[in-house]
Amino acid sequence: MTESRQNMIVGVFALTSVLVLVVMIFMFGGGSGLFTDTYNIEVYFKTALHGVQEGQGVTLYGKRIGETKGVEFINEDRMQDGVKVIVAVESQYELPASSVMKVASSIMGFGRPNIEIEVTQPDDPAKLPRDGTGTINGMVVHPLDQVLPPHMQTTLETAAEEFASLAAALTPVSENLNRLLESRDVEDVDLDKVSANLDSSIQRLDTVLKNINVIIGDPQNVENFAEVLANAREFTERGIDVADNFAQLSADGQETVAHMNDLLTRLSMTADDMSSVLKNLDRTIVQINEGKGTAGLFLHDNRLYEEMVLTARRMSKTLDDFREVLDMAKRGELRIKAF
Repeated sequence: MTESRQNMIVGVFALTSVLVLVVMIFMFGGGSGLFTDTYNIEVYFKTALHGVQEGQGVTLYGKRIGETKGVEFINEDRMQDGVKVIVAVESQYELPASSVMKVASSIMGFGRPNIEIEVTQPDDPAKLPRDGTGTINGMVVHPLDQVLPPHMQTTLETAAEEFASLAAALTPVSENLNRLLESRDVEDVDLDKVSANLDSSIQRLDTVLKNINVIIGDPQNVENFAEVLANAREFTERGIDVADNFAQLSADGQETVAHMNDLLTRLSMTADDMSSVLKNLDRTIVQINEGKGTAGLFLHDNRLYEEMVLTARRMSKTLDDFREVLDMAKRGELRIKAF
């Protein structure tokens, strides 16, 4: 193969490679705009814009409608006014005037951002001019906004503030808890150098448990404790007997109370009878005082009284004579003669 033929083959291969590279650039680099009729719009950003470069595709509802042509300052004399992105929109697409361009940064922090045009008022019939004077506003979507909706972010922010307030409120509690749990010597507590806390209380409890263990571990104390349990059992059994006796006594007491109730009933009836007798006696005494009946006449007849007095005198004299006869009989002076 001649040298000229080799050079021709190398040239053809190089030209083919260049053509393939150009096609790939157009296909994947956004170079298709070179052969498409477009019109320009300007998108204004008041905040920092990262990752937007020339040739990036711009979509509407996920459909590619154009690409970026460059990023410039809105006013080079007042750079703080922000930047504008020049977008070449294909002529076949007429954008609504209520369009807004959103630039969503990559969540992972690398790669090109996604550029999407969103229509905020679909019912608005106004359209952007196609003479290159059309302008819309742009906004940068924070990576967090792509993961969480705004209302959820607000909820999380509120929760974070509440947690911060709670943490601030719990700070004194944690300090008090720290003082409660810190190590303190029991001797210092006894000397009033420091106040007692949970640690000193645990130390005292440990000492008490050790002393109890020493007491319980003594064989003599174990024997005494067993004897106490035996005595307690005997006392319990006696207590049961006492309870039975008390129950029997209670039953006898109930029977006695029943008898007492019967006796009281009878006494009440006797009292009623006595009251009736006393009433009859009172009526009899009244009749006697008034001279009614035999007893009344007996007590109010003067002649009967005088006769009774005379009879009493005669009986008294007869008794005196009988007494003299008895005395004479005792002295042996009495002589009895037969007829």
